[in-house]
Parts: sequence; C-alpha cells; structure tokens
Amino acid sequence: MRTHRALSSLWLLFATGLLATGCAPEPPTDGPQSESQSAALQRAQSCDDLEALLKQDALTKMNAQVDAMIASYAVYGEIRGGGGVIGVDNGVPGGVGASPNQGADPSAPSPAPSGGEAPSGGEGAGAADDGGGTPTYSDTNTQVAGVDEADIVKTDGNNIYVLHGQSFYTLAAWPASSLAVGSSLAIEGQPIEMFVADDKVVVYSAVNGASIYERAGVEPRPVYYDYVLVDSMVGGGIARPVPGGAGVPGGAPGAPASGGGSTPMEPSGSDEPVPPDGGADEPDAPASDGGADEPDAPASDGGADEPDAPASDGEPSDPDAPGDDVPGGAPTPVGEPLPDDAGGPWGYAPLTKLTVLSLAGGAPGVIKELYFEGSYTSARRAGEDVRTVLNGGAHGPALVYWPASLVEYPETAEAWTAAFEQLRAENTAIIEAAPLSTWLPYRFEKEGDTVTELGASCADFYVPGAGTTSYGLTQIESIDLGDLDETPASTSIIGATDTVYSSHDALYVAARGWQEPASAGAAGEPFVVSDATHLHKFDLTTDPSQPRYVASGSVPGHILNQFSLDEHNGKLRVATTAIVPAEPRWTTSNSVFVLEAQGAELARVGAVTDLAPGEHIRSARFFGDRGYVVTFLQVDPLFVLDLSDPAAPSVTGELKIPGFSEYLHPLGDGHLLAIGRDADDSGRVTGLALQIFDVTDPSAPAQVHKETIEGPYASSEAEYNHKAFTYYGERGVLAFPLVSYDGQTGAVASTLELFNVDIEDGFSRLGAVDHSGFFTTPTSGCYYHGSADVRRGLFIEDYVYSISHGGVLVNALDDLATPVASVALPAPETWTACGDGGVAEPAPMPAPDGRE
Repeated sequence: MRTHRALSSLWLLFATGLLATGCAPEPPTDGPQSESQSAALQRAQSCDDLEALLKQDALTKMNAQVDAMIASYAVYGEIRGGGGVIGVDNGVPGGVGASPNQGADPSAPSPAPSGGEAPSGGEGAGAADDGGGTPTYSDTNTQVAGVDEADIVKTDGNNIYVLHGQSFYTLAAWPASSLAVGSSLAIEGQPIEMFVADDKVVVYSAVNGASIYERAGVEPRPVYYDYVLVDSMVGGGIARPVPGGAGVPGGAPGAPASGGGSTPMEPSGSDEPVPPDGGADEPDAPASDGGADEPDAPASDGGADEPDAPASDGEPSDPDAPGDDVPGGAPTPVGEPLPDDAGGPWGYAPLTKLTVLSLAGGAPGVIKELYFEGSYTSARRAGEDVRTVLNGGAHGPALVYWPASLVEYPETAEAWTAAFEQLRAENTAIIEAAPLSTWLPYRFEKEGDTVTELGASCADFYVPGAGTTSYGLTQIESIDLGDLDETPASTSIIGATDTVYSSHDALYVAARGWQEPASAGAAGEPFVVSDATHLHKFDLTTDPSQPRYVASGSVPGHILNQFSLDEHNGKLRVATTAIVPAEPRWTTSNSVFVLEAQGAELARVGAVTDLAPGEHIRSARFFGDRGYVVTFLQVDPLFVLDLSDPAAPSVTGELKIPGFSEYLHPLGDGHLLAIGRDADDSGRVTGLALQIFDVTDPSAPAQVHKETIEGPYASSEAEYNHKAFTYYGERGVLAFPLVSYDGQTGAVASTLELFNVDIEDGFSRLGAVDHSGFFTTPTSGCYYHGSADVRRGLFIEDYVYSISHGGVLVNALDDLATPVASVALPAPETWTACGDGGVAEPAPMPAPDGRE
C-alpha cells in the first residue's frame, strides 16, 4: 500500500489537469482583460500593508486549488473502483498509482535549461583604429544599441574576457599573433554570464550559499517543494511541485526548491495546442518577457517600515526588536552547525552571486560580493548602471494540498468535500499565522570574512491583484559601478516573470497570467482558457540607479522571447501567440499589440490580430515604425507591419516560403538577415538555413538569397540565443557555432562557421574553424553534453577569434585553415562524463610556425 504522500500530487495533476474533458470550449475574447487578469501593481504602503496583500494573494490561489479538487469528485469520483485504497496501482498508464512518468504525453514539455533600435552587437560596434592602438572589433549582439547584455565572452579590442569552467580569464588579443592568457581568477560557484565595463567586471554565478547563511547568522529556509504553474495551457494552470534552484538542474534528485519562480518550458516540437483531453500535441509555451499618477508611497531610504522579523518561537517579532534579528527564524550562532534540514539534504542553499572585479591593477581583483536568494533571469547595463533581474526567493509558508486523513477514496462526494474543506481551514490557518518574513527574499553582502544581511524595505515591493499572477517573486537589483559603496537598490514584484526587455528609457518585465484551476461543472459547461501575459514598465530616466514603477498592462497570449517586445517613442509593441479552444482541436491566434502608459495602466492603443490562425510565432523584430513577425505551420509567412500610426497598425505585406526564421537581424536599410530552418512543401523541417529578405517595399517583401546547410542533424546555438550570432558589419562577415551529426557514421563535429554576406551577391562560405585539435578524446558524448562545442566567435580587425571549452583560436579571415595563434585552456572541472566515461582533456595546438 502506498500512502497519500506518494499520490497527492499525482491526483492533483489528474484531477485539475483533465477536468474539462467533455466540456464545450469557449474561446477567449480579444477585448479588455477581465478583472481577474488585471496586471496592475499596488505599491505597499507599509509592512502591515504588504503582509496583508501577500496573504490575500496566497489565500486566493490556495482556495482556487482546493475548489478545483472538490469539484473533481463530480467527474472522477467513479474511477475509484469501489473504495479502493489510494495508491494501488491497477496497471492503468497514467492513472492513480502510476509512476510520475507512466502514461505521460511524450510530447509534453520539460523545464528549459538556463534575452526598435538597431542592435549594437556584431555591427563593428568597437572603436575604429585611431592610431592609438584600439582596433575595430565586434561586440556582443544586443537587442538595443547602447544597452549591453551579459554574456560568457566579451572583448574591448585589445583583450578578450572569457568565463571558462569556474574561472574568469583575460587574454591579450591584439595584435592577433600575441594571443596569450594574461590572468585568471577563480569564481565562486558556477559562472553564468558577465559584463565588462572599462576597468570593472560584473560576474553572475550560481553558488551554494550554506556558508553565507551561516556567517550571516541566518537559518536557510526549510526545504520544501514550491508550487509553480506548469503546463498552464492544460487544466487552466495546475500547480505542481517542482524542485530546482539557482544552478541546480531541475531534474536533479532532491534538488532544493526554486524559490517559487515559474519555470520556463521548452517547446515540445509540436505545432498543435493541447485540448483538455490531451488529444493533440502541446504548443510552444511562453519563453524561459487612463488612471492617475502613482500614489505617494513611503521612500525606500528608511521612510518605510522595515519588515518585522519573527521571534525564535515562530511568532511575529516585537516591532521594537533589534534590527539584526533574522528574518525567517532565529539566528544560528556563527560556528554552530546548520540544522539538518537547512539548505537541503546535502546542505545546499542556492543563491545567485554578483561579483564585481577590478581590472585597474592589471590582474583582476574582487572589490564587491553580493548574494541574492533567487535565480538569475537576465541583466542589462547602460553605462555604469547594471540592472539584474532574478526570480524566486519568495516562498511563503509551506502548504499541504492533500488531506492527511484521506487514505481511501470516500464513498460520497460529501466525505470528499469535507476532507478538502478541512484542508482549506488548515492551510488558511498556516497562511494567517505566517510572519511577513516568510515571503521576503534574503540579500547578503560579503566583505572579507564578514557577511551582512541587507535589509528590505516594504515600500520597494509591488503586489498585483490577489490571485492574478504566477507563484514566485521577481527582483530587480540595481548597482552603480561608479558608486559601489551604495547598497543595491531593490525593486520587487510579487509573481514570477520570465522575459526582460530594456531600452535606454525603460525596463519591462513580462509575466504569465495566473491560470485559474479548472472546475468540472455540469456537462456542456464552457471551458475558459485564460492565456495572458502581464507587462510591467519601469522608468530608468528619473533615477537610473533605482528603476521606478510606471504602469502595467495585459495582452492575450504568450510571448516567445525578448524580441517579442520593443519600445518606440514611449509605446510598447508586443507580439503574442494565444491559445484558442476550438473543436475538434484547439488552435492558435497571433497578434501584435501597441501599449502606452496612461497613468498606472499600460493601455492598449492599437492592435493587429488574427495573424496566421493555427500557427505559432517563430520570431519577431521591430525597427522604428516597422515590425516583422514570422509564423509557421507548413510555410513561413513573414508579415511586414506598419506601426507608424500606433492607433491603427496594419499588415502591409506578406511573404510565404517553406521553413521559418528563428532570429531576424537588420542588414542595412530595407533588408533582414535571418537564421532558421528550411522545410519542404509539406512543412517537414529539414536543414539549417540562412536567408536575406528585401523589405524595402513593405507591401512586397521578397526572399532574395538563401543558403541551406545540409543535414537534418545540423543545429546552432544562434537559433535560440542571439548572442551566439555575430555579424561583423565592418567586414560583412557572419559567424555562428554549428554542431553537426552524421547519421551514417555517428560522427559529431562542432565548428565556427563563417560566411560573407552581401545584399547583392548573397552568401559565400568562407570556411569553418574546427576545435577538435584541442581534444584528445572527442567522443559523441562529449559533443552531446556541449563539452567540445565552439561557444562563441568574435572579430578584431581582419581576424576571427573562436572560443570553445578547449581554448581559443585566432585565424585570419583570408586563411581559416591555419591558425595565427592558439591558447589551450584547462578542462573545466564541471564537465560531465563523456561517451566512454572519460573526460575530454584539451590538447595544446601546435605553434603557428610548427615549433613545439
């Protein structure tokens, strides 16, 4: 006999995920959002106000879950087979008692691993050679010129900066023949991305913060599973426990909780949305982003209340308690062992670390160390202002979603209802008794051996309407590299977000709307899908060091990635794909909305709707008064939009060709450079493809050049990560990493591919740079895990530099066969085992002149 613990979440999935079977679908309207989907944020006026708002949100979501469970008996009560014991496996795939994966839809998505102005990256953004020794170079490919995005490789033309394994490396890069390691510095944890700004470096890493908690005298939160929205298109948003945290694979056994952030879901590869009965494949899921002026709120510099810390007995603390009391529980004395449940079964307490390095003395040195409870989402830098967006960090009290008394299926709906009503009462009591600190994230600063907890101001928290957003917390942490003595300015939004867009003037975060759990109701009752995206705007001009909340709005559907968002002349353009219930199969609808801040509302001022019904947006890009949207089902419609009149946007032209583009890049005036997939006339996706589109005449877009990279198993990181796509406008050369697999021999290769790109002549392949010489045992397993992959390519003058886990090669553009110089880097300690169980070790490349 299995206990209810083994089955509670299975039943939760089963009951609320399929309740709509047999119900007639009712498509969502394209009109104003209902009150339940309002995105408006309310700034907390005090700590008491914040606590009340948080508890109301938690109660609303908990009640919705319990209501759905109670209603499920009407539909599924009879499947119990006459009062059987909960947990008996009757051999029904996917049924009660089945293993978590048994009977699962093989096309269901899984958690993804872990961003209109012309972009700056790849356009020869570096300074021209003025005779002073600064050569022309390519920069990180960014969405908005002048707004930097963090990446794993950076250059200033003279040096290359690389995050490799668990270290930060500087390499002398110019002249090209002098390529050499200048210095290296170990980074705590697993590095993620970085910025380089003059003589300062900002490195993000995922760390085990158990020792940080201990030094700060703070007890990590007890480990439990947070409930986050998964498969939000099925069953209206089933809350399922999902493990995982900063730097911890989501599927790792016993991994700590994620802090409540919603987990972006990978596309399943299908183009059909899922009806409630699971009769179709699942669609791509979201990526992973007229009122009065904002009311006066307490200032965040001490004018607002600071959150009360609970006393050691778990009761709310005395408001007059000393300021160094520990939020979330009594302090653990420094030097004492952590509690058994602190930081997980292996003493793991995930934190995201922000390390600031100084390059002023030549070798890098640490000058600031900050730690945040929450997972790194994205970051932007404008000048010396660095803004980091994190998700998670807010748990709330641990609730129970299965009655402890419910060991056997009850014979009556009344008994079932009574058990869940008792559960509701217990959860309500837990929520009401929880101190405010249960929800608030931890922040720490380390100086030498001293770790200090950084307080939170309640006035820096913004809360949406109760039950309108996904579980979790979004933190925007801002630092000024010119004034590192200041504490990071923090702005927090209740609810997880998964997409970030920033212009020079504003930062936007996008979040999935809360999906109401389905309820059974009578036969024929409509099943309503609330597929919405909430958008929150923050001003960056009034005080660049502290993003100021401006307004919020909602649009139907979900966005693909950061390129689905763009601001122009103060108006936000948003491209979405919405799920539309229909018979016999659900379908989709694509739209572009124009929003404008009107008081505290991002109000819709214009829209183009019903683009390519039944298809999905595969890429989008906005430049000035133009918008470009690519959808796909069997062919690739490229839509050209005229956005010059925000109140009346329109489609001016459309081009239908096989395949689809996954990333669109500006190529001079009136042309687009694209990377994506080719397809045959039936819509079967084939090889990788490069294309040039002429959009000079917006009413007649045309494909003028196409280059297909043969092989169904060829893929590039540039298809889903624009930072791996480097177009060097100074020389008209494109570089991107390519992994290819030979189905006949099983051979796997990873190269940096280079193409000349010309509007008139199209594409001409320059060749490829292969890093296999760095690896003594390059097996298929190594390539599969990304160990031997070429990661990035960049340009300095007439040379291309390619970076892999093995090292760095530099080649002249007119001779890709012979390296000018090479540097081997140590094998990262974090590599996974390769094919035969060994780890690929980098082997030194021969010197350019053949000397040993």
